[in-house]
Amino acid sequence: MPSRTQHTFQGPVGTLAAKVMARMNRDAELAAIETLAPGPDDTVLAIGFGPGVGIGLLAARLSSGRVIGIDPSDAMVKEASRRNARFLHDGKVELHQARVEHIPLEDATCHGAIAVNSAQLWTPFAAGVAELARVLRPGGRLVTLTHDWALERTAAANVGTWLEEARATLEHHAFENIDTWRAQADRGHSVALCARKTES
Repeated sequence: MPSRTQHTFQGPVGTLAAKVMARMNRDAELAAIETLAPGPDDTVLAIGFGPGVGIGLLAARLSSGRVIGIDPSDAMVKEASRRNARFLHDGKVELHQARVEHIPLEDATCHGAIAVNSAQLWTPFAAGVAELARVLRPGGRLVTLTHDWALERTAAANVGTWLEEARATLEHHAFENIDTWRAQADRGHSVALCARKTES
């Protein structure tokens, strides 16, 4: 049975949603990328990349690195591919229709990962975190930035409760240095989370 995310963002509805998200999420994508601060040679995973605005911002920042994106929606993959055609052609970007619970990558592939308005959709959240722990290199960081309304509407949890549960899950799956703060995106109605995979 398809998840709510897969069902909502397919076909014509997904195409329309992509256009709205491209405008709405740009500031949040920039904030997440600035927080991650990837090196020029890094491989970065973009989770739930939507229309691909963050993909383009990441690719432009990297010199010899690359961006690997996963999103469960075929409409988002098509829109992000169109938006980032040059980077795809040059081999700097690789896009997959996939869910975070089943990332099509080898172990310890990525130096870092970002998720903008998508972490609240990981079902179950622990499965997504476990997969991230697998594909991130030791010391690799995860940065999420999520609008309050997205947490309350989609995850059916208030921000504080979701952050507490997220922290506990991340710690259980060998993440450390977990920090959360009020982000400036969406006029301060967003929350950021940063966590680092342990070296051991």
